[in-house]
Amino acid sequence: MGRKMERKKLKKKGIGSACAILSATLFGFNAYCATNAYAGGSNPIAFTFYASVICIVLTILIACVCHIRIIPKKEECGWLILIGTLGGVTTLLLFTAFTYIASGIATILHFTYPVYVAIGSVWLLNKKMTKGKTIALVLSVLGVVFISDLSGDKAGTGILLALLSGLTYAGYVIFLEKTHFDRENCLFICFNMTLVRLVLTFVYGVLGRQIFVTQTAAAWGYTAIQASLSLLLATMLFQIGVKYIGGMVASVFSMFEPLTCLIVGVLFLGENINYVKIAGCVLICLGILVVIYDEFKEES
Repeated sequence: MGRKMERKKLKKKGIGSACAILSATLFGFNAYCATNAYAGGSNPIAFTFYASVICIVLTILIACVCHIRIIPKKEECGWLILIGTLGGVTTLLLFTAFTYIASGIATILHFTYPVYVAIGSVWLLNKKMTKGKTIALVLSVLGVVFISDLSGDKAGTGILLALLSGLTYAGYVIFLEKTHFDRENCLFICFNMTLVRLVLTFVYGVLGRQIFVTQTAAAWGYTAIQASLSLLLATMLFQIGVKYIGGMVASVFSMFEPLTCLIVGVLFLGENINYVKIAGCVLICLGILVVIYDEFKEES
């Protein structure tokens, strides 16, 4: 009986690990889809908006078939709008950063968010500022300095946008935990976050005349792939991963996202990354791992 339970536990851990890794890998193709969609006539606003529309439709269909709650209660709406806005702004900032700097670098810079979460949690969630968090902050800052090549005309803008996307995403994560929406089913979160992002990009896009664009069939295809594989499937896989292996371990596997993005950028998008930038990426990744280890130690 004991062996059977142990095998079952190991199986769940295996499934959880596989889901977390696959989720991170799918997220790592964000830049590839976005860059190719831009080449086909899209832009960060249009790409985000139409991907959100497709994701909303798919989410509603799944929710109806599986009878899963996705409509929020009245008292939940305020927090969901705030959290959804932070998530939506994150997407726009990151996808815009892809147009200025190498996607792999942008994603690595975005991935400084666990450090911001750790520091923000000290203030908002009354957690302690530990030695590990301080070390992580120093490593991340050094990494950003190594990566920050301002020689290009708009490289500074791209770096700033990527860093800001990490900051807004940190706010998203913190408020998600603070309001306990992280305990809701993944479709509920996916639907409501995507809905807010859709409204946000629609308003911004209409005002800036960036939504109604002429796109190639390939651009529409990449948008659909982004919606189904990244916005929906990858999000759900990550939730399954968290359920089976816990948030800390799932966060470690999330490191596959920036690594995937970096590799995809070099292999398929022709992006050049020198040794100094690689060193910066390593420092940031080390900082993230220190934060994750520190959080894991606190929980245990």
